[in-house]
Amino acid sequence: MDKQTIRVMWFVPPLLAMVAAQDRRSLVTQSIRNRSSDEQFNALVAGEVDAVVTSMDNGIGWNRRVGPQDFRVVAQVERTTPLILVARAGRSNMSALRGADILVDAPDNGFVTALRAMLDDAGIGRDEYRLVPAGGVQERLEALLARQGVATLLGPPFDAMAVKAGFVRNASVQEHYPDFPGQGIVMRTGSRARSLVGAWLEDLERARQLVQERPALARQAVVSAGLPVAAADGMIALNPQSLRPTSEGVALLIAHRRALGLAGADSDYPAIVDDSLVHEHIGEKA
Repeated sequence: MDKQTIRVMWFVPPLLAMVAAQDRRSLVTQSIRNRSSDEQFNALVAGEVDAVVTSMDNGIGWNRRVGPQDFRVVAQVERTTPLILVARAGRSNMSALRGADILVDAPDNGFVTALRAMLDDAGIGRDEYRLVPAGGVQERLEALLARQGVATLLGPPFDAMAVKAGFVRNASVQEHYPDFPGQGIVMRTGSRARSLVGAWLEDLERARQLVQERPALARQAVVSAGLPVAAADGMIALNPQSLRPTSEGVALLIAHRRALGLAGADSDYPAIVDDSLVHEHIGEKA
């Protein structure tokens, strides 16, 4: 019997997906690398993919756009997403970003919300810097190396690549906000692929347990995918305790939007997260 295929779009392959792909019982994953969160939004609206792996804040922002407004986070695939604000040499503190062009994926949703909150906390006015859309993490690194912009948020291994090229670490999202959540799986509630996504969550849960119990096998899966051992170990360290999105992380995303006066500040956990697939397919209770 042929395996079912799930269509998923992401910036970089998440650890659990790489580990799950080694399991013969797993679904076939048709993965599509995207260059921006707008590509993810458009693909979900058009029904070209079944789910995306992305910043959970995107689900909040997308539900405020013209369109279906039925996006929900159905799982969380990492404990947190490590994000480093990388800048040109000589700009090693946030006050040095006044007047700077800062490269982002999108100006109103995603990881940019945490970035804006950090700048706000540092007392940098919203008219004292410019957010310049430059695409996903790889695209932002390429733009930074091409001397476009002054700073951007990067995750591993892209932050290390920027530092090796002469840029400096300016700030860490995790140091500012320890409860910052990892990437989530976002889908539309009206999607016909609900059962398919649920079956994929079963695959990811088996992978999560394997990472926890047999990290050496998880490391091998990552290295086999072409990533260095250091990247594998970093991913393994961020293995979540559960696929259920954390209430603390979601609350932080809402708090950031409230502090910044962004749409979605009146959201609550059920408006952002549909954890019923985790309950139905994995058996976890809230």
